[in-house]
Amino acid sequence: MNIDLASWIKEPVTDPLWLVKDMIPRGSLVILAGEHGTGKSMLMYNMVMAIAGGLPFLGFPTVQTSVLYFDQENGRPDSKRYWQRTWRGLGCPDPDLWAPSLHFEWFTLTEQWAKQMRTLAAEHKPGVIIVDTATPALRIKDENDNAEASRSIQELCQVQQAANNDTTIIILKHEKTRDDTAHRRTVRGAKAWLGAVDIVMYLSRGRGGSGSLRPTVLEADKPRAFGLQYPLAITPHWTQPEEPMGLVFNARRAVRGQENAQQIDHLD
Repeated sequence: MNIDLASWIKEPVTDPLWLVKDMIPRGSLVILAGEHGTGKSMLMYNMVMAIAGGLPFLGFPTVQTSVLYFDQENGRPDSKRYWQRTWRGLGCPDPDLWAPSLHFEWFTLTEQWAKQMRTLAAEHKPGVIIVDTATPALRIKDENDNAEASRSIQELCQVQQAANNDTTIIILKHEKTRDDTAHRRTVRGAKAWLGAVDIVMYLSRGRGGSGSLRPTVLEADKPRAFGLQYPLAITPHWTQPEEPMGLVFNARRAVRGQENAQQIDHLD
């Protein structure tokens, strides 16, 4: 197709359809990577409950849509506690406002995971699907096999098509802190993942804190034209000092390599 660039660049600038405004656009494939224990699942639990209820996430507006969450990583006690703390941290929103839109599949995927996902995606028409975590959920046998990774990615694209709702898929993966040759952050295993997805974000430990209250930094490594353009320093805190406690995530715009910077300004 021959594009008239002179006319194209003068057209009004328009945003994409957003899942989380200025962070995650609809219709994209996203990797969220981090070392074990950085709180990837807890952060995603918080995000999807906020999306299902049309609530802000880390200070960014969300666009309310249905959610399909596949959890093949967290044991039942942990998962239940994460949901409880997420709900309380969000201010105990009325379940009637978000529960009908949040479909949670806990250890239901089998070797036929792709068929199961397509069936559920066609049924629920989710705006976002979470895969937690890639290797157990997608039944990956050799994490370093690029051909196997490419097949899994193709299957996920077919899941997107089955949903037919500008669906974003977020795949949680473990991080390999430094590549052996380039000495940069990367995902563990096959590199085909990095070339095939639209956005790669890393969640890393910040300074101070411990356990659930450890600060983290969320940074996009492959944001493309739309998506998170700067690091976010995330500081968690409890809603109260005793049970039942809710976990709240406060986020600030951070300078690369620093956790203390100006407050983000997306609530106007």
